Amino acid sequence: MNEFFSTLLQAVLVAAVPVIAAFASKGFVALAQYLGVKVENATFAKYADQIAKAVSTAVIYVAQTYVDELKKSGTFTEENQKIAMQKALEVAKKQLTQEALEFIEITYGDITEYLTSKLEAEVKIQKNAPAVLNVIAES
Repeated sequence: MNEFFSTLLQAVLVAAVPVIAAFASKGFVALAQYLGVKVENATFAKYADQIAKAVSTAVIYVAQTYVDELKKSGTFTEENQKIAMQKALEVAKKQLTQEALEFIEITYGDITEYLTSKLEAEVKIQKNAPAVLNVIAES
């Protein structure tokens, strides 16, 4: 009788081990993919935050050190606007780590084009911020 159970147990194990191994393998692959997505999302979030801070800082810095004075004197021309954008681009690039710059290049392509679009959007946001704050204050 013991020999029967021993043979039966061996047969069940021989049949079950490949099935269990297949499920375990799929489970490990799914876990690795899940962790990979979490790592990618964390990496994206880290660089997105770094980029947003660099762009915002660059726009504020250039406005305060270059644009505001030209606007006060009435000499803020289209040419000066281009110079201001170039200055902001340089400031933003200096604020970013090499890894963040590589992330932009890999993810979005041209660093200058990407940052320029972000800078233009940030200028628009900061231009409209005083109007929004006034509306909120009046409420």
